Amino acid sequence: MPNKRQFRTDAKRGRYRIKNPDTGILVSECHFFASFANCVILKMTSPSEKANCVGWYFESKSIVKVQRNVHTKFNKPPPSRNSILSWHKKFLETGSVLDKPRSGRPSTSDSDVERIREAFTRSPTKSTRQASIELGVARSSIRDVLHKRLHFKPYKMQLVQQLKPSDLSIRFNFAVDMLHRIDVDNDFLQRIIFKDEATFHVSGHVNKHNTRIWGSGNPHFIIETVRDSPKVNVWCGLMADRVIGPFFFAE
Repeated sequence: MPNKRQFRTDAKRGRYRIKNPDTGILVSECHFFASFANCVILKMTSPSEKANCVGWYFESKSIVKVQRNVHTKFNKPPPSRNSILSWHKKFLETGSVLDKPRSGRPSTSDSDVERIREAFTRSPTKSTRQASIELGVARSSIRDVLHKRLHFKPYKMQLVQQLKPSDLSIRFNFAVDMLHRIDVDNDFLQRIIFKDEATFHVSGHVNKHNTRIWGSGNPHFIIETVRDSPKVNVWCGLMADRVIGPFFFAE
C-alpha cells in the first residue's frame, strides 16, 4: 500500500491520484462517481517495452532513469522498481524477457481419440462416466472429444408400444367407427373419457431419460416394450367437465 505522501486528494472532483515519490510521475488516477469508481490503471507492459527497460538499465544502471524514459517514450505510467529488476534478472538467466511457456492442461492424444471412437462405436449407449473409468481418460476430455473432434451427438431413445400384425386392422376400424359416431352425435366427445397412464417397471427396465446413444447421425433407436412385464401403473382419466383418478394398479 502506498503511504500518505503518494496520495493527493481533490475533494471537490472526487479524484485520487497516486504518484511515485522518487520520480514524481503519475502512476494511477481514480475518479469516484456516486457509488462506483472508474479507475485508469497502468496497462500491461509489452515484451518490446520490457526489452527497452532492460537495455536502458544496462546503459544507466538507474531505475529512475529507466522509469523516466518509459514515461517519455511510451507516454504511460512507468513500471515499478521490482518489475525492472525482475526483467533484468530474467534476461541475464534466460537471455529473454519473455515468460516461460506454461504447461497448462495436456490435450487429448490422437491415440486416446481413437480409443474413444472405438469404445462408443462398439457400445453407443455407454455413458461418459463409464467410458472414463474404462479408458482412464477424464470425463470432461471424453465429452470434448465426442462433441468437438468426433462430432458425435447424444440421441435419446424412443419407447414405443409393441404392435402385432393384427393390431393394424383393429386400429383402422376403431378410427373409422369414431368418425362415424362423431358425425351422428355432436355431443359424443362430451361423454368420452380421455385417459393416460404412467408405467413403473419392477424389473430392470431401461429409463430413456438417463440413456443416451452417441453417434455422428441419429440412429432412430427404439425399444419395444412388453405390456405384460411386472409393473405398477398409475391411471388418470379426463372428461369434458371433470378429472377421474388417479388410480394405482400393481401387477
